[in-house]
Amino acid sequence: MSNLIISNKIINVLVLYLISLNFSYGQTEGSKKPKLVIGIVVDQMRAEQLYRYETKYSEDGFKRILRDGFNYKNTQYNYTPTVTAAGHSSIYTGTTPAIHGVIGNSWYNRYNEKHTSSVKDTTVVLIGSKNQNNIGASPKQLLTTTISDQLRMSTNFRSKVISVSLKDRGAVLPGGHLANAAYWYDIETSPGYFVSSSYYMNELPKWVSKFNKLEKSSKYLDTVWNTLYPIESYTESYGDNNKYEVVLGDNNPTFPYDFNKLREKYRKRNIEYLMLGFSPAGNTLLTEFAMDAVKNEKLGSDEETDMLTISYSVTDKAGHIFGPNSVEIEDIYLRLDLEISKLLKFLDKEIGKGEYTLFLTSDHGAVPIASYLNDIKVPTGVARIARYKNQLSKYLSTKYGEGSWIQNFEDDQLYLNRTAILEKGLQLESMQQDAVNFLVNLKGISGALASHHLQTSQYNSGLKKLVQNGYHQKRSGDVLLTFDAGLVQDDDSEIEVSSVKGTIHGSGYSYDTHVPLLWFGNGITHGESVRKVSPIDISSTLTMILNLQLPSGNSGYPLKELFK
Repeated sequence: MSNLIISNKIINVLVLYLISLNFSYGQTEGSKKPKLVIGIVVDQMRAEQLYRYETKYSEDGFKRILRDGFNYKNTQYNYTPTVTAAGHSSIYTGTTPAIHGVIGNSWYNRYNEKHTSSVKDTTVVLIGSKNQNNIGASPKQLLTTTISDQLRMSTNFRSKVISVSLKDRGAVLPGGHLANAAYWYDIETSPGYFVSSSYYMNELPKWVSKFNKLEKSSKYLDTVWNTLYPIESYTESYGDNNKYEVVLGDNNPTFPYDFNKLREKYRKRNIEYLMLGFSPAGNTLLTEFAMDAVKNEKLGSDEETDMLTISYSVTDKAGHIFGPNSVEIEDIYLRLDLEISKLLKFLDKEIGKGEYTLFLTSDHGAVPIASYLNDIKVPTGVARIARYKNQLSKYLSTKYGEGSWIQNFEDDQLYLNRTAILEKGLQLESMQQDAVNFLVNLKGISGALASHHLQTSQYNSGLKKLVQNGYHQKRSGDVLLTFDAGLVQDDDSEIEVSSVKGTIHGSGYSYDTHVPLLWFGNGITHGESVRKVSPIDISSTLTMILNLQLPSGNSGYPLKELFK
C-alpha cells in the first residue's frame, strides 16, 4: 500500500510538471499580450532589398528590426498570381486564393461577362471624396475571415482594427470584414484626401477631416525629389540615365524630379495627385496618417489588443515605372527606412517599448526590367497574349468550326465560351485539353493546366502546385498558363524585348515569390531562420500569440521559432 501511495505521488508530480511545460511552451521569457499589433506590408519588396542597401540604412529602421527581432530569410509565396490583392488577402486570411477567392487585383467574371474588382463595390460610395457618388470599396469578394476579423469577434468587438494604405485594396483587404475603418488615398480628389467607404461609416471622423484639411499632399508635391545621398554613391543600382525606365518628365528618367513642374502636366489629365504614388513623400504621408490614427483612435490604450495595418504602396507604383535595379527605387527604400525608424520611435513613446508586436512583409516581388535582362544576357522575353489569343482562336475554329470559342483571354487566364460549347453539344473538358495542348507549344509559354485537371488532380511541387493554390473553381479560367522565367506579359504583339520599359510581377518564380518577413517587439526574441515559410503563416502565428480562433479558411502553420 505504501509503495502504491508513493507511486501515485510520483505520478502526480510528473503530471503537474508536464502541465507546467505545456503552459510555458511557446512563451518567450517575460512575454505578455501586446497592446497593439502592427502589420506592415511593403508593396513589391523583394527579400534582397533588406540587404542590398543595408550599408546606407539608418540604425533605427530596418536594421533595428533585424538586430532586435526575428528574420525569416526564406519566405516565399506558395501560389500564383503574385499580385497586390491576392498577397494582402493571403497574409491576413492565412490561406491561398484557392480558398479566400481573391485571385487577382481584378478578374473576369464568366457569369456576367464583366470584370470583377477585388474591392470596388457598386453598392457603397466613397466617404470623404468631393465626388460623393463615386463607387466605394468593401471586402465582399473576400470569402473567408481574416486575423483582424477574429480579433474583433474574440473580444466581442472591443478590440479596434484600423487599416491604412495609399491603395484601396491595400487598406480594405487587411482590415477584413469587421474593421472599424479602412482609409486610402483618393488620387481623383483635389487636393489628395484620405477617404473611406460607406461600408464602414457615413462620414469621416473629425481627425481624418482635420488631417485632410492640412493639404499635406499638395505641399509634398511642391517639392523637388533629389537623392538622399550623393548620387554617385548609389553603386547598388544601374546608372540614373538609362533606357529601361518610363520617362516621367520631359526627356530623361533622371534626378532631380521637380514635382511642382510635373504636376502641371498631370493636372490636365486630372491625375495630378497620382504622382504622390511614386514619390517617397507618399510613404511619408502614409506614416503621418498612421500615427494620427493611433493617437486619435486611441489604439493600444486599454486592456484589449488592437490592430493597425499599414500598406506602403509607393514601392510598388515606383517599382513598375523604374524597376528594382534603379537609383529611384534605392532612394525610395533609403527614405522608407527613415519612415520605419520614425514609426518605431513613435510606437515606443505612444504605446511603450515591449508593448506592441509588429511584423513586416511584402505582397510580392518583381522581375527586373526585361530590356535590362536582355542587355546583360539573362533569359527574358515577351509573352504576347494577344498573339496567343489569335492563334488559339484560329486553331479552335479549324478543329470545331467557325465560332467565338474564346470568351476572354488575358494575362495567364483563358475563359472558353461555355455557352457556345454547350449549344454545339461539345465536351468542355475535351476543348480545355485541346487548348492546353496547343498553347503549351507556343513560344514563351512554359506550361498550361486545364481547370478539370486542377479540380481532380493534386500537385505537390513546382509551378503546378502554385497554380493550383491560386485556382478558384468559380472565378478562375478554363486554362491557366505559366510563362518562361524572366518573361513579361504584354498585349502588344509587336513590341520587342529591347523596347520594354518598366516591370511587372505575378509569376511563381522566386523574383516574385521571395519576400521579407520580420517580427519585432512584444514576445519576439532575436534570431533568424532559413527554413522555407510562407506569408500565409503570419495569421496562424498571430492567432497563437493572441489566443484567437484561426481564420475560417486558414491553411498556414504557426512559425514555431517564435514559440520557444
